[in-house]
Amino acid sequence: MEGDDGRPLPSLDRLSALSDGIFAIAITILILPLTDVQIRDGQVVGDLLALGHQFLALILSFAVIGGFWVLHHDDLLALRGASRRLLVANLVFLFFVVMLPFPTALLGDGDSIAATIIYAGSIMGTALSSLVLWRIAEQDGLVGGDGWARRWGHGKYWGTAAVVVGFLPSIPLAYVSPTWARISWALALPLSMLADRLEARTAIRP
Repeated sequence: MEGDDGRPLPSLDRLSALSDGIFAIAITILILPLTDVQIRDGQVVGDLLALGHQFLALILSFAVIGGFWVLHHDDLLALRGASRRLLVANLVFLFFVVMLPFPTALLGDGDSIAATIIYAGSIMGTALSSLVLWRIAEQDGLVGGDGWARRWGHGKYWGTAAVVVGFLPSIPLAYVSPTWARISWALALPLSMLADRLEARTAIRP
């Protein structure tokens, strides 16, 4: 397949290979803040409990990055090709992915207002960059013509809205209580379920 300038379009296989590599690195280095931890004899339980924030941050971000990897995989399944604009959009998305271990490390340091805000902003940025990637794919005519691909794309908008609505309130709430701001992130789960139902009702049928 060729682009408007006659050059061959980029390969989805190479885009997928690079993306998988970045995801693998990002999800692996989440453990780095825990590699230098010292567990003392006779105080194992106490030392492990003291790492509670770091373990929770690790679990949360592992699930988040894993979730974005699954969504990105399905995005590529719905495409019939790539474009140079899509490559750039994918790099922007991967930038947010590879940055996620940084706010995760901040989050593990305790109830910090700044860490809470940076983490929420990072999650929203990752979700929005994923949506931009999909939007560019639509504009460049790269989305498959089957009903599943169109329904999947329709659901991207609802799903991204659920993430943004779930995390955005935590930013002002962090100034009141970082702990409650982080608890409020759990709202993203029922909002995602609601988004799935709304998508099912309003999706474009083949």
